[in-house]
Amino acid sequence: MTPRNEEPLDLGATEMSPAEENRVRVEHDLDRPRVFDERNAVDDRAETRSTLLPEEEHAGSADPEAQAREVLRDSDLRTEVPESAPDTMIERRRPEETA
Repeated sequence: MTPRNEEPLDLGATEMSPAEENRVRVEHDLDRPRVFDERNAVDDRAETRSTLLPEEEHAGSADPEAQAREVLRDSDLRTEVPESAPDTMIERRRPEETA
């Protein structure tokens, strides 16, 4: 098994206050990636997902299992904390601006 990244999980740019972000980090174990991974069965799911698809085989991967683990973590984080938006822009529109 590949060593895990033990860095706190990144929420990215959010509109949360520092107090709210801290509450969310504690509630979802974002500063404890091992706990987050165990709760979400990331390791078990990464083993399955690390099998490269034909189009992925062409591009290759130095570590398919680590890559799968990071994709699953990001997906789980966005599911648990919808207001997290790593590397994305939060867009706000008023009702009259929509079609």
